[in-house]
Amino acid sequence: MKSKIVLAFLLLTSCLLCGCGGTDNSYYIDKTVDMRVREITLEGTNELEMLDKARSAVVGISVDLGNGYAIGSGVALKNGNYILTNNHVVEDGGNIILYYADKSIGSGKLLWRDAGLDLAILKSSKEIPYLKIGSSKALQVGESVYAFGTPLTLQFKHTVTKGIVSALNRTLEVESTGGSNFLQSLVQHDASINPGNSGGPLINSKGEVVGINTLKASEGEGLGFANPIEIGSVILDRIIENNSYKTPYLGVFGFDSEIAQIYGEALNQDGVYVVDALGPAKTAGLVKGDVITSLGGIQIKSMQDLRTGLFNFNAGDRIIIEYSRNGQNYSKEISLTQK
Repeated sequence: MKSKIVLAFLLLTSCLLCGCGGTDNSYYIDKTVDMRVREITLEGTNELEMLDKARSAVVGISVDLGNGYAIGSGVALKNGNYILTNNHVVEDGGNIILYYADKSIGSGKLLWRDAGLDLAILKSSKEIPYLKIGSSKALQVGESVYAFGTPLTLQFKHTVTKGIVSALNRTLEVESTGGSNFLQSLVQHDASINPGNSGGPLINSKGEVVGINTLKASEGEGLGFANPIEIGSVILDRIIENNSYKTPYLGVFGFDSEIAQIYGEALNQDGVYVVDALGPAKTAGLVKGDVITSLGGIQIKSMQDLRTGLFNFNAGDRIIIEYSRNGQNYSKEISLTQK
């Protein structure tokens, strides 16, 4: 997972200069698409029916870059107004246009984004059907998954491809605006995805969203990666509850214990291995080599657990963090700041 290799994975956003492909070619509303606002129920449907219903919760996204457009994808979850997508689809842009399955057009308002997680949440000007959230942890290698998105151009919006789960809990180092960043707990699959698929959902055979497609290998075939849905789900809960969300900051850069072993650390327990402690974590006394096992009473076995656990709290909260150091167990109170 050296930097030179993972550079080939970065950014599934399709960038189009001078507006080419930045406008939609639809001229009418397709009234055959059921756009009633509801959680889409897919129990008892066959594969074709499931995919036909699921696409009504998917949107194409174009973001004005000034000298062109970024093209991506998104999916409505939990409420017909909220769209989950990738941060890199929207981070450098202005006006956000959403393209719905019935060929109507609306706008998106950016509510929250996080470059480290490569996730963002938009509020849609139009309420649309939304998909049920599944569990990435329940996935099994070899099971079927489906990727929805807008590959290459808006002309191909609401494209669906089929594949299988190839591996779980992948970690990749990618280059971002602020330098290198590690995306962890990724779902690897071989459903075909291309630039423009960024932010689109990865769904299971029940039509549940299990991930958000983020990366692909440009130098190989059938190597796609999706962020686990659990992280975006818990943040969406907070935004629906409070109409906004200020991301809490712990200050821990670390790896799952399994990944830490790959990097030469011999660990005999589950948890998050601390590579560097900054801000609140440093103030609380954490150092490189500590293994975090609990956060605010939430058991931590992986980086995904740490991130989803952290987002159950707010900036300013004081919580207890438990960790081990050289075989000894410790607990400290830590005050979360705002990211």
